[in-house]
Amino acid sequence: MDTQSLNLATKILPLIGYDLRKVGKFAIGPCPFCGGRDRFTVKSTPQGDRWHCRGCGDGRYHNAIDFIMRRDDCDFKTALQILKQDAPIVPLPRVNPPEAEPTKPPSLDWQASAWRVVGKASDRLFSDDGQAGRDYLSSRGLHRGTWYAWHLGLANVFDVIAQQSRPAIVIPWITKADEEIAAVKYRFIDGDPEGLRYTSLTGSVPSLFGTPSILSSDQNLLLVEGEINALSLWQCHPRGVSVVSFGAEQAGEIPQARAAILRNLARNYKQVVIWCDEKGRSKQYQDVLSRNCLKLHSPIVDGIKQDANRLLQVGKLSAILAGLRAELAR
Repeated sequence: MDTQSLNLATKILPLIGYDLRKVGKFAIGPCPFCGGRDRFTVKSTPQGDRWHCRGCGDGRYHNAIDFIMRRDDCDFKTALQILKQDAPIVPLPRVNPPEAEPTKPPSLDWQASAWRVVGKASDRLFSDDGQAGRDYLSSRGLHRGTWYAWHLGLANVFDVIAQQSRPAIVIPWITKADEEIAAVKYRFIDGDPEGLRYTSLTGSVPSLFGTPSILSSDQNLLLVEGEINALSLWQCHPRGVSVVSFGAEQAGEIPQARAAILRNLARNYKQVVIWCDEKGRSKQYQDVLSRNCLKLHSPIVDGIKQDANRLLQVGKLSAILAGLRAELAR
């Protein structure tokens, strides 16, 4: 069998070792090489299956032979032998691999480029061309002061699932030290059910969102799911409470590197509150921190998830925070 026929006949999904989620003609899920949640994509083409990762990839789709060369760290000839079953095909051992957490921020060159992306997006949000972004943020209850404070913006971003550019709110993940930027998140706002909910600028290494708002006088830590929820809580100015998010949550084991970062952070606080959408996930984070925490979750009422942003929209979040502060003061 020649190389072209081999690539055409080989299905990539069985080579991965765990299931991906079907979205139209695509299959998406964690990358077998760098983790994540939905950064890895497999699609069927007339030339055979092709795969791509927006986290560790080079922006192009690759074939089955390329996958084996990457997976098994082997040369082209060995990959051919594996696919021809002259050697056994051994799937990757991990199932739903955890997010690969960074140990250091991106390079200064990347950060300079990322700040240019953020600046351009911010300019657009406040321009005549930014009405869609302003309408979206206003509908989520976030006011302009929050937009400015967190450098939010608007951009058209290519969605590898929908195969088109879509409008997205730009959310930079800024660290406390010298406004160092570690990641740029894109939150799609057009509601396309066939596309991604969010994606990130290539090269991003997110760890925790919201650390610039931490005050040395804060005695309590509130860990919350999702950047929009963190912004909603910050907007209500919870006195004495540091609000930090680990981003949009995903199922499965909490990555060890993230767990270590959270444990180191939590040691600085008298009390810790964990607010996830699901009750069980809040319990997982408490177990990771190895300390008693006040656990919250977001119930579904009349089909609507009552998370922090929803409570902000209906005018109840400030009262919830007042009650939370009273609980923590006991």
